[in-house]
Amino acid sequence: MKRRAKVRGVRRRLKRLRMYVDEQTHSFPTTFHDGYWHNKIPIDQPFLLSVEENSRIQKAIIEAMVEGSSRLVRLREEERFRVVVLIDLPSLWQSELLVFESDARLKAFMDRDNSEQVWTRLPNDHVFRQRLNLSADIEVHRFHELIQDEDYMRSGEVWLLVQ
Repeated sequence: MKRRAKVRGVRRRLKRLRMYVDEQTHSFPTTFHDGYWHNKIPIDQPFLLSVEENSRIQKAIIEAMVEGSSRLVRLREEERFRVVVLIDLPSLWQSELLVFESDARLKAFMDRDNSEQVWTRLPNDHVFRQRLNLSADIEVHRFHELIQDEDYMRSGEVWLLVQ
């Protein structure tokens, strides 16, 4: 049986993540580039790779981001704005909070089909949704992501939690 290495600084990093998300979501964004605003997850990649197989820590990270998105939903003045948590599995490294100016911009963002990046829609995983205790007003879009160029290839899953 493979033994997991101890991950140090989990509480401190989660506390810092929550503080950062609170800071970034205390007011609704006003500056949009190409129809959206985004804020990357502020956790270093080595830490995220060390917790890649620890679902409890990953769940805490995702919950902090969902709390931030819910705060942005409460702050939005117009329903046309779509607040999204992008979850990059399995590492969470490319995860981020996004706000789109319209449904059309969100749909254009989800349309990834070119030589370098392809998103293929997957059926929703209801167990994952229940494990996160997502409210009924959150739409879940699940994709298989394939990124490739001359020197690099990566495959994973992308989840969009849309409010």
